[in-house]
Amino acid sequence: MSLGMKPRPGRTEGLWRKFRDFFSAGSGRSFDLLLDKLLVRAGWVPEMMDGSGRILHISDTPTCMYGYLARLLRRVNPSVVVHTGDLADDIKLEIYPGEAERYRAAARRIMDILLAPRRKIIISLGNHDKRALLPSLPSQCVICDNDDVMDITLYGEKFRVSHYFESILGKPARYNLFGHSMETPSFSDGEERCFFNGLEKMRLIGPKDAGITIFSYPKSANDARLARRNRKGP
Repeated sequence: MSLGMKPRPGRTEGLWRKFRDFFSAGSGRSFDLLLDKLLVRAGWVPEMMDGSGRILHISDTPTCMYGYLARLLRRVNPSVVVHTGDLADDIKLEIYPGEAERYRAAARRIMDILLAPRRKIIISLGNHDKRALLPSLPSQCVICDNDDVMDITLYGEKFRVSHYFESILGKPARYNLFGHSMETPSFSDGEERCFFNGLEKMRLIGPKDAGITIFSYPKSANDARLARRNRKGP
């Protein structure tokens, strides 16, 4: 029989409310700020920062990291995203062409994540990508086939973009972005040219101030890239 009384909270719930109220009240202490710091430390979200006028370089993204990528883009909001190929790197479309529909769904999902108002998207397709399976894309998205190289100027600096390191060597630019293999690590030469391998880390590049902010990939990304997880189907 109900007497119109609210149920008494359990011990765990009561402690959680006290903890939340303590950090939400007075002295400038914020529970939300504390929680944010804990999530950053745990690797669930990246640091919050202003990505305006900056370029985020990513590459060879397995589907397991799409959630983290979405959170990163919300918290950093870069003006440009450069993806140097293999949009769904765990599907391995070149090896398993029968996975075409799975790739099509993954490509639609990552494009929904990447696109944002006034954000430019540059994609150099990889060996596990297929242009015909990509969704219809707006004009703000520029696509380069995987056997090509793209030269582009962003915020006054020249960029050379390709899936393959070998493709950018002919006429390297100030910033040279590639992926595909870990055989060539990132480096800079004596002429202040940077060569960034997008498999190692995600990098937020600021051409105006030459600033570079590095974000680590989720720990599961490399396992998925190397197909260490059990596959279902062919």
